Amino acid sequence: APERWRILGGKALGCFLTILMLASVVLLVGRLGFGVRPASFPLLVASLLSISFAFVGVMMAISTLGKTQAAVSGLGWAILMMMNMTGGGMVPLAFMPAWMQSAGSVSPVKWAILSLEGSMWRGFSAEQMLLPCGILLAVGAVGLTIGVRAFRWNEA
Repeated sequence: APERWRILGGKALGCFLTILMLASVVLLVGRLGFGVRPASFPLLVASLLSISFAFVGVMMAISTLGKTQAAVSGLGWAILMMMNMTGGGMVPLAFMPAWMQSAGSVSPVKWAILSLEGSMWRGFSAEQMLLPCGILLAVGAVGLTIGVRAFRWNEA
């Protein structure tokens, strides 16, 4: 049987590359279709790598929450929907009440949006990007750790 780290590493790498590819396509459409240019290309790359790592971790942790693909899929949608709602993915945080803006800080979506905005049009410095990217990297590391430790072979 293949080693656990090879299987999980392959799944994580596939997820990571898929996120990067989709983000690149969206940014390319923004560039070609709407003339959107990043304020800093190196910071945009750092943002995309941090976001991709964070959501690979989130998905690895979520994947261990059920015994069947259907159960995990439904639970995953619910968790990600809540992250989007609280993190500003559906309604910008600026339009939310103060308590909701504070509550949104637990969502990696908030930090993903902040890192993208910082590299695209807010003109963040590398120092200003440390907080959102650092939080995203921490989320990814925690999620991967949870996912690897909670992983069980399906013996069905």
